[in-house]
Amino acid sequence: MQSSVPHQPAKRFFKSIIVTVPTAFIASFSFAQESIEDTVSKKFYNLFNPVPRSQMKEMETDRPDVTESAYTVAPGHFQMESDLLRYTRNKNSETINTSVAYNVGNYKLGLSQRADIQLVVPTYISNSIRERPTNKIVRRTGFDDITLRFKYNFWGYKGGKTALAALPFISFPTSTLEDNGVQGGIVLPFAWQINQTFNFGTQLEADIIKEADNNYHAAFLYSATCGSALTSNLSVFIEAVTTYSPHGSHADVYANTGIIYSVTSNFNIDAGLNYGLTTSADKIFFAGFSFRL
Repeated sequence: MQSSVPHQPAKRFFKSIIVTVPTAFIASFSFAQESIEDTVSKKFYNLFNPVPRSQMKEMETDRPDVTESAYTVAPGHFQMESDLLRYTRNKNSETINTSVAYNVGNYKLGLSQRADIQLVVPTYISNSIRERPTNKIVRRTGFDDITLRFKYNFWGYKGGKTALAALPFISFPTSTLEDNGVQGGIVLPFAWQINQTFNFGTQLEADIIKEADNNYHAAFLYSATCGSALTSNLSVFIEAVTTYSPHGSHADVYANTGIIYSVTSNFNIDAGLNYGLTTSADKIFFAGFSFRL
């Protein structure tokens, strides 16, 4: 029988995540407390001294592409980003798997000029597995894992053409559909504003996930995205994503695209497609929205 206990590297990884996230969170609040005492210059904005709405920069979102934004939510402000509907299909010689997720919301709060905290909560998931030889269908519905994320911006929060951030995260085993255990990882997103029309983003991601053998293994993701404004309200993006799991030496490649319509400066709606180019990769359609308060 194979052990369900994580390997030592995984243990060390989770310890580092568990230490890093709360420490950074506390540090941000400490910074906020120090800043709020600066009542004369008002030089620093934070959770308790929000950025005035008249001085807020253009809203930046992690969705709808896979590549995360290198920018954080303005301090003292709340932002929500949601996959209102996400349809995933995957098939092989034996089964056809489909999944529909409703309102997978990412709830964000700006802590300081450099940092925000995020909570990803999937509201409802419906999975279906059809056995191709017999046409037998098994359906399961329920709740998925909740993920806590913390983003820290190294540079770019004051402006400029480039930005770099770190986004560590940890997922908790709240799923009613399967036992994924505690999982986690870190994302390093980079952004480059080429000009007023074009922007480029890329990221590296390293995860520790629980595989079918009930042990923890590393997984990696790289993505690159390019966005273009078509009008003052409408923009499009194209994106390339590759994932790789050393466990089984498995890789998938995706070609993604989507559109974003800005209803107001603080409210976007979007839709798009993540198209798996490799045989085992998912085909995903999504539609969602983002807003900021």
